[in-house]
Parts: sequence; C-alpha cells; structure tokens
Amino acid sequence: MYLIDTHAHLDMLKHMSPAEAVEKSAGEGVRYIINPGSSIEGSRKAVEYAGRFPGVFASVGVHPHDADAVGDKEMKLLENLIAGENGARNKKVVAVGESGFDFYRDLSPRIDQEKAFRSHIELALKYSLPLIVHDRDAHMDTLDVLSEYTGKDGLRAVIHCFSGDASFAARCLELGLYISFTGVITFPNAGDALKAVKEVPLDRMFIETDSPFLAPQPKRGKENFPGYVKYVAEKIAEIKETAFEEIAEKTSANAVEFFSL
Repeated sequence: MYLIDTHAHLDMLKHMSPAEAVEKSAGEGVRYIINPGSSIEGSRKAVEYAGRFPGVFASVGVHPHDADAVGDKEMKLLENLIAGENGARNKKVVAVGESGFDFYRDLSPRIDQEKAFRSHIELALKYSLPLIVHDRDAHMDTLDVLSEYTGKDGLRAVIHCFSGDASFAARCLELGLYISFTGVITFPNAGDALKAVKEVPLDRMFIETDSPFLAPQPKRGKENFPGYVKYVAEKIAEIKETAFEEIAEKTSANAVEFFSL
C-alpha cells in the first residue's frame, strides 16, 4: 500500500528543499509525486526534479494567472520540455498543465485565459498526455471548453483541487473527467466539497496536497508538503465509511493508470 500526491509544487516550498520533501514524504508512505508547472520556469524545475528523483514526475504548463503572457513562443518552450533533447521524448513528463480558468482573482483577461487553456489542450492531445485543469469560480466555462474535446478528441483530464459541489461533480463525471481532492475537505466549512466526495466514485478520484498551499486541518498554519496527503485519504475514508487502505489503493491505482506512471 502506498499513496500518490497528484499535485504538489515542489519548486514553491520555502521551508524545506525538494530533496527533503521527497524524503519526508516517502517516510509517510508517498511513493510518487506529480509536480505540475505553473510557469515556464516552474515547468523547467518540474522537469529537473523529475529527472533528479525517481518517484517524481512532471507536468508542464502555465497557470491562468499568467495567461496573458502565453503565446506561441511559450507553448513551444513547453512542448520542448515534453519532446526532450534531440527529439527523445521525456517519459517523465506525464501531463500538461496546470491550465484553465481562474475567475476568482481574474489576474489575466478571460479571453486570454481561454486562449491559453485551448493551447494547453491542443498540446496535451498532440502528445497523448492527460491534462491537469485549474478551475476556480469558473465551473461552467471550464466544462464548456472541455466538452469540445473530451468526446471526439478523447482528451483525458482531471479537475485538480476540486472546489465545486455535488452537482458540478456529476457534470464532470458525465464528461469522463477525473476529480482530485485536497486538504480543503478537512476544513470545518467544507460542506459542498464533502457532498461531492460522497458522490464521486473511487475509480474516478485522485488525492493531492497542492503543496505548499492548503495544509489540511490537522496541520493548519504549517507549510503543506506531499507527506500530508495522507490526511486527505483519511478524510475520504471517513466520508466513504471505508478503510484508509482502500482509499490509498484505489486512488493510487487510478493515478498510475491515468498518468502512465
């Protein structure tokens, strides 16, 4: 039995090095970590860490906050990280993203967010990679775009750091999307998220920390890191009224298959 943190920004940790985070996480039963890029430099670091640590894998992308700076040049840089040197495909890049919409902060114009999102989707399809989707206060816009690709084009995607309710979860499942939960489900005010956990079947679910953000309730005030993903699994086990071991086994098997680990 082991755990997989499907979304952790090792390059953003301030109180421990990536090496320390990987080592400490392994001690907590975390075998694999997916490190998504949220900028060009962050994507480069994600690929660097994936090359350095056997249990770390990279995803490359630019966060919607910076979508207004994403053009052909930036997308080519991301593609080069996937293609690898001399055209030798980098097998440790296992996804594209995170990309999507963030209407909570609206740091980039929404038209630019959509353009960048579509560019990430096209890159994922070109290399037959899954997509890690950022969605905050943009549920319907996210579904509208994804619905154009998940059917005829066969896009595989996960809504990371799920922040919707059970109704939105059902819409995501209808499109064939996966859903990933964070330590948010351990918060006292996590009502809608808890209802979503109840409705999402285990075979369509991942767990993540979104480190260094969103430390679970038992560790609030501390910097989050992949080792804390166990608290997410424990909460899901409580909600689903099943064993922690089953949550670890099922979510890990899902991630291995989805990301081709």
